[in-house]
Amino acid sequence: MFEIFVKVYEYFIFFYATALIISYMVLAVFSFISINRYKSYNTDIDDEELLSSELAPGISVIAPAYNEEKTIIINVKSLLTLNYPFFEVIIVNDGSKDDTLDLLIKEFDLVEAPFAYVEKIKSKPYKRTFKSQNPKYDILTVIDKENGGTKADAFNAGLNASVFPYYLNTDVDCILARNTLSKMIKPVLNSKTRVIAVGATLRMSNNCDIEEGIITRVRPPKALIPRFQELEYIRSYLLGKMGWELINSVPNVSGGLGMFDKEIAIKAGGYGADSHAEDMDMMTRMAVHMMNNKLDYKIGYIPLSCCWTEGPPNIQILGKTENKVGQWIISNVLRTQENFI
Repeated sequence: MFEIFVKVYEYFIFFYATALIISYMVLAVFSFISINRYKSYNTDIDDEELLSSELAPGISVIAPAYNEEKTIIINVKSLLTLNYPFFEVIIVNDGSKDDTLDLLIKEFDLVEAPFAYVEKIKSKPYKRTFKSQNPKYDILTVIDKENGGTKADAFNAGLNASVFPYYLNTDVDCILARNTLSKMIKPVLNSKTRVIAVGATLRMSNNCDIEEGIITRVRPPKALIPRFQELEYIRSYLLGKMGWELINSVPNVSGGLGMFDKEIAIKAGGYGADSHAEDMDMMTRMAVHMMNNKLDYKIGYIPLSCCWTEGPPNIQILGKTENKVGQWIISNVLRTQENFI
């Protein structure tokens, strides 16, 4: 009996490994074709022409912030340096308990301002809106709301406050390349089919040179754990998602960096406020909406590094991070159960 079990296990491992290798080979071929297609249309619209055009679609950059007092100023300044003709930056203060909001008010000369906040999508109660008195920061809007327990709820509030037809979701601790918006809008402008979402490659910022929130020199991580994460990012985005993009089957657009068609996002019901995987949740909702209404759509990906985020430098910090995430999920599940009771 034991020998039969061992034999079955051996066959299972063999066929599983074989299927995995074949799937990676197929994705590699698909990815190669997708990247070559991107190269062919990437030259159709010159960056300088797009940046000087009065017809460039407006983009709202939405970034939730919860207890980010240590890095909030440098990261917001980074978002404000993006190079694009029509965009706004919306920071959603998701009920921070530290000095995140106070630091924003002081640094960017913010004052409470009247704002036509229309709740197209339900979220935790909106409190107030801040705008800067300094013309240099006129594209910055800070939304103050009650904590919703998830990043998805904060994104919904940001969507309600946004004014442009496309929005870019990102994390406030991410650093974006200055040309991110112009690069990510190109698949939309070059496609005959309606593009409902666009993603790009994320990388590790560990060991990169950063000045005033801008990446001045890209270098691979020196520590072992971030290096593995870097390799996994490259595999996931360049091999995986670029491969799935060829057959329009991208499973999700990263919550760290993704651009979406706001009209479709709102019609799909926005983000599930109780979702802890808001990127896949939103992508699924939008795809289902398009299919249910028998509308053609496309999900695009570009093979460019547009976003950098810092990863845990060692196993100890990685373990603490995973432990905190687990505790955070458990606490929110318990809170949800209490609300139902």
